[in-house]
Amino acid sequence: MGIGAASAEVFGLSLPAPALLLGILFLQIVLVGLFAYQLRKLRSCSTPFAAEPEEGWLPLEVVLCLRGADECLPRLLRSLAGQTYAGPWRLQVVVDSDADPAWPLLQPWLNRSDTAWTELHCRTLQQRPSQGSLKCAALRQAFSDLHSESALVLLLDADIRFAEDGLQRCARACLKPGIGAISGNRWFAPPSPGLSELHLSSWTRAAWNAGAVVLMTLWKIPWGGTLCVRRSVVEAGDWLELLRRGLCEDTGLLGPLRRLGLDYRFEPDLIMVDPDPAQPLLPLSRWITRQLLTARLHHPAWGLVALHGLSSAVLLLLALLQGDWAAALIYELGCVGLLCWIEQLIQPQVSPHWLGWAVGLVPGQLVDGAATLAALLVRRISWRGVDYLVRFHPSRVTILRDRGI
Repeated sequence: MGIGAASAEVFGLSLPAPALLLGILFLQIVLVGLFAYQLRKLRSCSTPFAAEPEEGWLPLEVVLCLRGADECLPRLLRSLAGQTYAGPWRLQVVVDSDADPAWPLLQPWLNRSDTAWTELHCRTLQQRPSQGSLKCAALRQAFSDLHSESALVLLLDADIRFAEDGLQRCARACLKPGIGAISGNRWFAPPSPGLSELHLSSWTRAAWNAGAVVLMTLWKIPWGGTLCVRRSVVEAGDWLELLRRGLCEDTGLLGPLRRLGLDYRFEPDLIMVDPDPAQPLLPLSRWITRQLLTARLHHPAWGLVALHGLSSAVLLLLALLQGDWAAALIYELGCVGLLCWIEQLIQPQVSPHWLGWAVGLVPGQLVDGAATLAALLVRRISWRGVDYLVRFHPSRVTILRDRGI
């Protein structure tokens, strides 16, 4: 079969790639429409900021797991120190080692009394297991040392931007009937590109992440950057078992929640807008591969995630090889329009960044396809200087080598 006759087999019928490409565009329009409907529904159900939960402002615990001197950590600590949460809460920090460079960033806060937390508890990671990631090991240690009165547990990443009423928002959302865990998500908002400075990697990451936000919302994939759970979820044990062998804490949470008769909910009020520039394209592609790998290891919707990632890239390339530039152009313009629509749903006060999305779209699609393929094939992954061996049946990771920070 020659290039000009390139086609794909679907349900026993041989269809040209351009037709399939436009079919994928239609499905993406449907997905974004469903996302818009669900986002509006979630926002309409949101409790007013001033409202106190029916159970009151219960004691909660914030957990930070640190490895390395993240330059954003001081910003997060300042935000936590100024929280307006009306109930008592404790900050627990687990640092990777005694020599970790995060300690100097923590030092100024160890003996301060002008902070919102009632107690700051910092410890070094005590056991470095051969199975499961070091972050999961740090979380299991933190969970074993929770304060007896903590009713909610909030996990934060060191690089997030957290509002001064962030604890209140988390508590209100997580204490709603039937809800066992809530999280926000990250929205990348690079500077508006000019004709001489297009910020290719930043807009590539933004384009990939915009699609990820839609899929994570529709298929209930939690985000660990801001993840709040009820104490009962920790004590039930199923989630702890996942942490014992898993790579991450968030994407596998849906199963343990459902076994408890609880649900996960995406909370639009916790969307974190991140204007920081992206890393270069090669490290960015590795980061995206790891994000997708966590879905493959731990989430039941992985097949749909993989289909989304592979179909766009493969069919776009096939259409270009066939020389059907019109179908490819219609598809790309449609995707740019969808990205602007998603942006308006997330940030209605911001004018659409047409040029930025146009710059990041094609590399975002290609990186997504390549990263999805890598997530299907990879058997070894590196994360913060640690090499892990990945196994899928049953899903687990083992530590191969710790190369340091």
